[in-house]
Order: sequence, then C-alpha cells, then structure tokens
Amino acid sequence: MQKDNLLLSPHFSFAEITATEKHPDLQDKNRLEASAFVDKLKEVCEVLLEPVRTHFGPVQILSGYRCEALNKTVGGVPDSQHAKAEAADFHVPGKSLDDVFNWIRTSEIPFGQVIREPGWIHISLGLPYRLADKCREALRFDGKTYRRVV
Repeated sequence: MQKDNLLLSPHFSFAEITATEKHPDLQDKNRLEASAFVDKLKEVCEVLLEPVRTHFGPVQILSGYRCEALNKTVGGVPDSQHAKAEAADFHVPGKSLDDVFNWIRTSEIPFGQVIREPGWIHISLGLPYRLADKCREALRFDGKTYRRVV
C-alpha cells in the first residue's frame, strides 16, 4: 500500500515524517518499515507538531521516523524514540529556536521530551511511551552536554 501521500494530520504527511534526504539509499527501507507505525506517527503529528504549527506557522520536519539502519547511520542512540516512531526533529522557518522551545516547554502539549539542539528542536511523545517521571523533560544541548531547563 502506497503511503507517501497519506496525510497523518491536517498539515503533515507520511512522506514528510519518513523523509531522509541525506541518505536516499535508505529512503525506501525507512518508509517500508515506517508503514508499521502509522498510528504512532499520526500521534506525533497531531499531538506534538500541529499545536506548534497552529501557534507559529509552517513547520519543517528534519527527522521523524528512523529505521534501525538509518538511526545507526545518523548516529542515533539505539533506544531513540525516532526508531520507535515517537519523535521528530524540526524547526519553524523564520522563528527563533529559543522562542519555539520556550513556548513548547511551557505549553499544554503532552510531550515526553523537548530538546533545544544546536540547529533544531527535538520533541517526543510522552505517556504511555515514556515513564511519567520522564515526561515533560526540557533540555538544552550545546553539542557536548545536555542541561535540564526548568
């Protein structure tokens, strides 16, 4: 079944959240394996990304689902929520990463983790995919160290 044109939410598609422009050799494998996680990918789009888009405008997904091979190629940790179809890395063109990060961490979005990375924001699903005490975790990463933000 062809899912590339499948809308997962009003503004995000299966193709966007499974894209891997830097590793085109893994694109087909990534999308094939992602097809088993459509429901979780819909949840990422509806629960995490749509509220950001509503508040700030168009969102560009940089990394969503990653099959094991892609996750390993990009240096992702083995238990990455990307590999479980539970996370996305993105930015909002024309908006400050700090402004978007600070808005998310104080919003009602039920995220598991939000990380202000050097060039993007990472956001992941919370309950039931993360333990309750690990939800609403806000971090800044400077390329070397993760620091909790309260």
